[in-house]
Amino acid sequence: MKFFQTLKQDLNKTIINLGFAGAVLMTCILCFTASAYRDNSNDKSYSIFEAFFSFDRKFIASHDDFASIRLFANGLGGYVAMFIPIIVAFPFMVSFCAERNNGLMRFTISRSGKLRYYLSKFSASFLSGGLAVMIGLALFGVVVWIAFPSLDSYNLDPEQLEWIIPNGAFAAIAKNLLAAFIYGAFSTLPAFFLSSFCKNPYIITCLPFMLIYIWNTTMNKIISKAFETGDFEVYERISPFMPDSPRQLAYIKFSEMTAGQTKMLIFNGAYLIVLLIGFILIMNLRTDKGN
Repeated sequence: MKFFQTLKQDLNKTIINLGFAGAVLMTCILCFTASAYRDNSNDKSYSIFEAFFSFDRKFIASHDDFASIRLFANGLGGYVAMFIPIIVAFPFMVSFCAERNNGLMRFTISRSGKLRYYLSKFSASFLSGGLAVMIGLALFGVVVWIAFPSLDSYNLDPEQLEWIIPNGAFAAIAKNLLAAFIYGAFSTLPAFFLSSFCKNPYIITCLPFMLIYIWNTTMNKIISKAFETGDFEVYERISPFMPDSPRQLAYIKFSEMTAGQTKMLIFNGAYLIVLLIGFILIMNLRTDKGN
C-alpha cells in the first residue's frame, strides 16, 4: 500500500504539469504529419494535414484512404516516430529535475526508502509517457473523425471491410490506443535511465532522440541494402529489434504468436529490465542520493 501511495504522489507530480500537457499537444499535432494518401501519377505522398487542404470534399469522399478510421490507424507514423523520445521525456523530466534541483530528492528518499522511490519514479515516468501519447492520439482521432468521412460512407464490400477492420471499429480503435500507450511508455526508458546520472534536462531530452535516430537509421539502411541484394527476409529478422517495435506488442495474439513476435516480446522485456536495473544500480552508487 505504501508503494501505491508513493506512486500516486509521483503520478500527480508527473501528470499535473505543463510538461504533460505539452507532450499531449505535441503528439496530437505531429499525428497530422502521418501519410494519408499517395498519388501514383507523380509518386507524391500527402500528409493528413496536406490532404485536408489539397483535395476537395468530392475527391476525399471517393477514396477510402481518407476514411477517418484509416487515418487514425496511421497516426503514429510521420514525425511522431522521430520525436517521441523527446515528447515523452517532458512529463517526468519537469517534476524529476525540479525535485533534484531544489533538494527534495534526499528528503523523499530518506522518508520512503530507496527501492520504493526508484520503482515509483520508474512507474510514474512509464505510465505518464504512455498516457501522454495515448491521449494525444485520442485527441487526433476526435479531430480526424470530425474532419473526414467515416468508413461506412464509402459503401465498401464486406470483404474489404473485413480486411481494414477485421474485428470491428471499436477493437481497431482500442488496439491503436493501446499501441500508442505501450509505444509512449517504452520510449521514456532511455531518458529515464539517463536521469540517474545526468542533471541537465536538455541532455536528458535530446540524447535519447539522437541515439534512437541513429539506431533507427542504421536498421533501415541494413534493410535497404538487403532488399537491393534480393534478401527480402531480412525485415522479418530485424523488425523485432526496431525502436518502434513496442507498438506492435498491442497486436500480438498470444495463442498464435510467431517466432518474430516472441523475439520482439523478449527483446523489449529485456530492454525494460536492463534500463530499470541500470537506473537503480547507478542511483544506489551515488553517495548524494541523487542530488
